[in-house]
Amino acid sequence: MASLERRHASKATLAPLTHSQQVRIWDARTSKCVQAIETRGENINIRWSPDGQHIAVGDKEDNISLIETRKGKALKNIKFPHEVNEMAWDHSGRLFFLTTGSGAVNVFRCALEAFHPIRLSQSYCNQEMLQRPSPDFAALVCRYSDVLTPGELEPALTLVGHTANCYCIEFDPSGDHFAVGGADALVSLWNTKELVCVATFSNLEWPVRTISFSCDSAYIASGSEDPLVDVSHVQTGKQAYAIPCKAPSNTVAWHPTKMLLAYAGDDKDKMGRDEGSLRIFGFST
Repeated sequence: MASLERRHASKATLAPLTHSQQVRIWDARTSKCVQAIETRGENINIRWSPDGQHIAVGDKEDNISLIETRKGKALKNIKFPHEVNEMAWDHSGRLFFLTTGSGAVNVFRCALEAFHPIRLSQSYCNQEMLQRPSPDFAALVCRYSDVLTPGELEPALTLVGHTANCYCIEFDPSGDHFAVGGADALVSLWNTKELVCVATFSNLEWPVRTISFSCDSAYIASGSEDPLVDVSHVQTGKQAYAIPCKAPSNTVAWHPTKMLLAYAGDDKDKMGRDEGSLRIFGFST
């Protein structure tokens, strides 16, 4: 399994992602697959929209598919001319963030039923400006299927904070910050309102593959090829825990309401086969 994306806490819906051309949506209450949606390529990244009505899926060929869950089909398949990795909507659903191979995060403007970049001066631009209604934007047809054509992929804003590929991105539950992990072994912390980098975490030595905020937004966990999962205080930047692991980490995820951290990696059994294990940190001994 390449990735697992949980719908927001009020919904019991999961969207597992395997290395195949398909996204399956499961009802966690019944453990049944309720939808299987075909995509263009071998999928590696997935993200729910804040309203739970759309899913963004990325594959190894730098295609982003926008899926409407009610219809169970891809509304748009966008081929990017450069490396794109994890993506995320902000909590308002109006901004879409896409990590890239250039060490930058591209920010696109969204509307209730549209996804389209606007062109703004980058001399000064924050989230309030990006979310401000624009007459030019209002003239567009507000549907996912009618926007993001190959000639209209210019981002509203480009956030540069890493010297190498950006791989992962995550917003904290409070909505105050988001974090980006990169191949330069750094995790950058950004203010969501001003869209400026306010801190970096440098406790790892290998490219950061996965990050996750705790339910109270006080801690950030990050995993890489290092033999540990780093857990740091968001406010101070100091390492709180270094969780030992025997293999590179593929995913870390905090529980939505409890101080429990799940993590999984490339662990092998004695025969050299994938172990397929999931570990949880935080239970009292």
